[in-house]
Amino acid sequence: MPRYFFDIMDSVQSVPDEAGLDCCDLGDAHQQAQTLIADAMNGPEATRIDWRAWRVEVRDEARKLLFTVPFPPRTD
Repeated sequence: MPRYFFDIMDSVQSVPDEAGLDCCDLGDAHQQAQTLIADAMNGPEATRIDWRAWRVEVRDEARKLLFTVPFPPRTD
């Protein structure tokens, strides 16, 4: 099973994923990125953060960028 890495970043900061996660395919990796975003946006400090510039960059085992998932705007 391939390993994917989920780096979280905005225009000035980055949180690299050092461990990665095994996923069945790109669809599974995309779902994992969406779950990561939902968890971040529902955390205790989430309301203080402007998520509009944030994204998850999904990379393969060679750290090649496969796709990017932007954080959605908050609706509250």
